[in-house]
Amino acid sequence: MASLQDSTPFQNVVFKASHNSYDRKESLSEQLTLKSPIYQCGCRGIELDIWRHSSDSMNDGYFTVNHATNGGPKLSVYLDQLSDWHTKNPGHDVIWVMLDIKSDQGDEGLFPDEIDNYLTTYFGRELIKTPHDLFPGLTDSNKLSDVVQAQGWPTLGSLKNHFIFCLSGNEDWKKVYYRKNRSQRICFADCDNADQLTVPNSRVVYNVKSGSGKQADFNDLMQKKILIRVYDVDSEGDWDKAMGMGANILATDKVSDYSWAEVSPRDLYAAQTHL
Repeated sequence: MASLQDSTPFQNVVFKASHNSYDRKESLSEQLTLKSPIYQCGCRGIELDIWRHSSDSMNDGYFTVNHATNGGPKLSVYLDQLSDWHTKNPGHDVIWVMLDIKSDQGDEGLFPDEIDNYLTTYFGRELIKTPHDLFPGLTDSNKLSDVVQAQGWPTLGSLKNHFIFCLSGNEDWKKVYYRKNRSQRICFADCDNADQLTVPNSRVVYNVKSGSGKQADFNDLMQKKILIRVYDVDSEGDWDKAMGMGANILATDKVSDYSWAEVSPRDLYAAQTHL
């Protein structure tokens, strides 16, 4: 259930997300499910740390999920959980999925096609809203940021029943991801350097640790319709500050039992704060 009108552009909303979702006490299904009171779960974004096993041929274990090492469950295990939740919740709000790249070994040039093929094979292209789906004006030669600023993000209603994937983590691999075939990519990619996002580029998501962002940067990025994700928002003071500065995505470890961890006492979305 969306809190704002379905006609609200995505860049104008704020929502709660879980940080390191695989490491929370709540399952992915529990994290995403709306409960009462509203601060109990109801996340509209999750995060998975991924490792590539490039010595293997492509299979469901080619990517695994863990924080510090390349062990852990297969990424497909979590994708199956998302797919199952999707099936049980028809017409659900769009879910934002961060894939934090932890790997740094092997041929980085192979990564773009590998992660795209993995997601389409083990999750399903029909469930994903890609950059080109959201911004049809995107080509292999223009810049996504220019298209986003001119067009703005689609509305909440148009994104229902789908998932948006965004790459985080390894900076070199994210740059390689958009080096070729930009209009065909499955995922968005973030950037933690606000200065890089103020010039034409292929990334339209700013990802910053709680307490590290500057209001002037937030204001500039909001004008350009760049989404702003703040992570490690794990105290009431940090939560209120991130919302007040204009963050769109508040990623927290405090998925449940903390009454301040909500964007609205009534809804799962709130209007972005403009200063």
